[in-house]
Amino acid sequence: MEKVELLVNNNVDVKGSLEFWGDMDSYNENLLEFKNSLEEKINSLEYYKNSKDCANYAIIAHSMKSEAKYLGFKNEAEIFLSHELKGKENDINFIETNFDNLKQVTKKIIEILNKYFENSSKKIILIADDSNIILNFLEENLNNYNIIKAKNGNDAIEAIKNNNLYAILLDLNMPDLNGFDVLEFLKEHNLINKIPIVVITGDDTKETIKKAFSYQILDILNKPFTEENIKHILNSINNFYEKDKI
Repeated sequence: MEKVELLVNNNVDVKGSLEFWGDMDSYNENLLEFKNSLEEKINSLEYYKNSKDCANYAIIAHSMKSEAKYLGFKNEAEIFLSHELKGKENDINFIETNFDNLKQVTKKIIEILNKYFENSSKKIILIADDSNIILNFLEENLNNYNIIKAKNGNDAIEAIKNNNLYAILLDLNMPDLNGFDVLEFLKEHNLINKIPIVVITGDDTKETIKKAFSYQILDILNKPFTEENIKHILNSINNFYEKDKI
């Protein structure tokens, strides 16, 4: 059971947010996406602050304000709003003077949400694929899990850094960093044997399969795949953890 009281005790208006999202599953899904976007957004704000680009600073602050508001972080949304407005006014002095406070507020949100999702009964699976069709099909068939979606290797690596993942479903062919780049990151950080990794690919050549398994992945999910294929993969993932108990 998600410890909603953790959010409530930190002045998050969960009840009000549920009037917008409708149910806890939708709320949690968007809350998780919000958490995973914050580090990148605060880095973008810092970049625009340093380059004195108030227009783009205001755009990012607006995004953070809107998401925080609809997810119940009303006090924090007011802070993001003040930075949005000052960005629109080109008030770089306000931005520079108050940026450290904004950064601390953002880090506090991340800290709260990390604790919240650690206490969740739903395990977290990262799906990294640049196809919305694949992402949505997998998400529909993994509704007992909290799903993080990444459309490129950079976003996948950020999700790996910021979450305690139960499993990774990783497409090999993605923009920016590809799946093999992500596998290399996992290898360099000694995560290959700690998280079950299933590679998604439409390339079933011997060379690709051999290279993928050289990273000690758990399995390969060949495109196109079915609901039965997904069930098989889930069994393999669960067995990965059962072996550790023996």
